[in-house]
Amino acid sequence: MIPAVDTDTLEMLKEVIGDDLIEILQVYLNTTPGILTNIKQGIAQNKAAVVQLNTHTLKGSSANIGAILLPTLSAQLEKMAETDTLAGQADSLYIDLNQEAHKVSQFLTSYIQQF
Repeated sequence: MIPAVDTDTLEMLKEVIGDDLIEILQVYLNTTPGILTNIKQGIAQNKAAVVQLNTHTLKGSSANIGAILLPTLSAQLEKMAETDTLAGQADSLYIDLNQEAHKVSQFLTSYIQQF
């Protein structure tokens, strides 16, 4: 089973930015639900630009905090939006994306509590 977040990345960030890491992780945790909602609505309304913008944002922010699978899933959905092929696979890919985002959020919440 692949972990949700690379702890080595978090430790490197902790060494570089110290206690500010907690604030960054909290911002990530607070903004991710809204991004996921935007993606879900964008898929439902077939608004490729909305999906593309929000998956791109999620991909970058998730990679920055060391998420392992979430950036890849975001990139796949972003590519579907770029090529305007949201019909079909986007719904099932969103389910995977949402589940992985939940795992990342759980991991980060636990990490913050142990910081």
